[in-house]
Amino acid sequence: MINIIKHFLSLNRLMENHLLLNTIYLIFLISIFTILISLFIIKKKEKIPFLIDSKLIEFFAFLGPSIIISILSIYTIKSSFYLNPIKILYSNLKPLILEIISMNWKWMFLFPVQKILTFNEICLPILIPIKFFLSSNNILNTLCIPKFGCQFYCMNNSNKYINFLILKHGFCHGFSSNYSGIGFNKLRINIFLLIKKNFFYWINNIKKSIFFNIKKYNLLIKEGNFLTKFFKIRNNKIFFLIIKRK
Repeated sequence: MINIIKHFLSLNRLMENHLLLNTIYLIFLISIFTILISLFIIKKKEKIPFLIDSKLIEFFAFLGPSIIISILSIYTIKSSFYLNPIKILYSNLKPLILEIISMNWKWMFLFPVQKILTFNEICLPILIPIKFFLSSNNILNTLCIPKFGCQFYCMNNSNKYINFLILKHGFCHGFSSNYSGIGFNKLRINIFLLIKKNFFYWINNIKKSIFFNIKKYNLLIKEGNFLTKFFKIRNNKIFFLIIKRK
């Protein structure tokens, strides 16, 4: 059996997996019920001829699957609303804000509260609600992190947000799964999932880096890919300034 916690690192992905498995079990019950009814009719129709046109058998043959399908529909609808990524996971906890901007062909990550900025690599704390804000500097791209169970569009002049909760420390990759031109396959992210203490140690190390300014921004938005870069920032409104200038 799959070790769910080992393979799926976020609460969102864990809940989606449980929803999928429960749906499969309910569909399996429909198949079993239909097979049993069919076998019963085939076995008994020779001994009890009136069962061939029995309204009672027909009633139960439709009633069972209808009940299961109704339960499955209600369960799926409720779970879909519950799994809405816009929904706040824990209203009593202040989330970590992470602003993400896709570029050609790199990812920009801003931590406005901590006042740091990174390219192509981030660290995230476990067991702390995280709020992603997504946008694009130019063309449409897609943020896909398989172990988080997410795939969301980063659109120009857009400010979309999603909520996450990471369950376990580890390492995973993210990438763009939407074809947006030659070079889009270089849109990859290294994601380190750390305990809270190590996460803030990473933050403090980046604060020792040089400041990010408009000259560096104009240089970095040019097409091309580079290794990870880290900066500290003075203005924590960079994300919204980029959106407004479009």
